[in-house]
Amino acid sequence: MTESSTAPAPSGRVDFGPGALVAAVAVLVLLLAAVLPWTGLGASGWEVVLGRPGVTGLPRLFGTLAVVFGVVGTAVTLLTGRWPAVFVTAAGCTITSVTGLWAIWSQNTSAGTGPGVGLWLALLAMIVLAARWASYAFSRR
Repeated sequence: MTESSTAPAPSGRVDFGPGALVAAVAVLVLLLAAVLPWTGLGASGWEVVLGRPGVTGLPRLFGTLAVVFGVVGTAVTLLTGRWPAVFVTAAGCTITSVTGLWAIWSQNTSAGTGPGVGLWLALLAMIVLAARWASYAFSRR
């Protein structure tokens, strides 16, 4: 019988195995997306999070949640390797992914040129992170 790479370690910590690299790359993609345009106004992800005038609430909420759960939550989870952090990050990344879909929808329905490439890339990174953390969370025995 082969033991899963996400099985709890004797100390109660999570063994992420090669999946940690996938999460790290997704965070790098998320950070790259933050410098690309997110809105038809040409606002980058960082400008959206910092409150650029004219940006609607959903992209701002998605950007803030992406920083909190996608960047900070993933970093804390990878560094601590504790199960509660895995569950919180999985839930947060999932909620952030749904918020990202709403943010893209809001940009498609507003008077502008639609969502920018950075918003799409950030959503893709958040979906990857949500799937990665959910797979760890559901693997707990």
